[in-house]
Amino acid sequence: MRATPVSPVLATALAVVGALALSACGSDSGGSATIDKGGPATTAPVSASPTAAPTGPPPTVDALLALPAGLRVVFDFGTPADHAPAAALTGAADYIQAITHAVVEQNPHDASLSAYAAGGALSYAQNYVRQNVQRRLTLTGTDRYYRPKVAVSKSGEAVEITLCNDQGKLYSKEIPTGKVHITPADDASYSLFDIVMAKLPTGKELWQANSITVKGKALECEQ
Repeated sequence: MRATPVSPVLATALAVVGALALSACGSDSGGSATIDKGGPATTAPVSASPTAAPTGPPPTVDALLALPAGLRVVFDFGTPADHAPAAALTGAADYIQAITHAVVEQNPHDASLSAYAAGGALSYAQNYVRQNVQRRLTLTGTDRYYRPKVAVSKSGEAVEITLCNDQGKLYSKEIPTGKVHITPADDASYSLFDIVMAKLPTGKELWQANSITVKGKALECEQ
């Protein structure tokens, strides 16, 4: 699909609303790190959290985001034992699937997008869907996400999630003709997603994607 008019992932980083300094939590490194995503440089104090690495069941995606036969978004990982990081990771999965759902619906203003995203994350999703709509493209195949890393802000109100993405078996499909653009997997099949989830000020454990950056040709995600 890298050779088609629109890639299923726009491998460009959008400006992040309020870049956060977060401490690694449940990551491979096990230490702390400061993340600089560009854009306005605002930081917050950080503290380590004893969140466990994802070991539980995989996240349960909202049933309203069901996709047609022949198209799957696979989240090949479990969820952390700690409730807040687990909820944020599930919210990130919902956000990712909402983007695919909106492409299938050919609607950049699909209600699912605003339900699971705001700020830069919403703009990213709408721009991606809009370009597919303009070219009358949808998706088919399998979009796979794996190797999650979770980092929690000191306040507990923000969670940063990084995910590897393999699109080697995800393809663009022309809506008018049904033609599928099948291309061989290569370095461009791999991307690294960095999503900052914000907790909504409600009585429920609801999380919304606030910002996103995507690194293309992420060879560190090769398997």
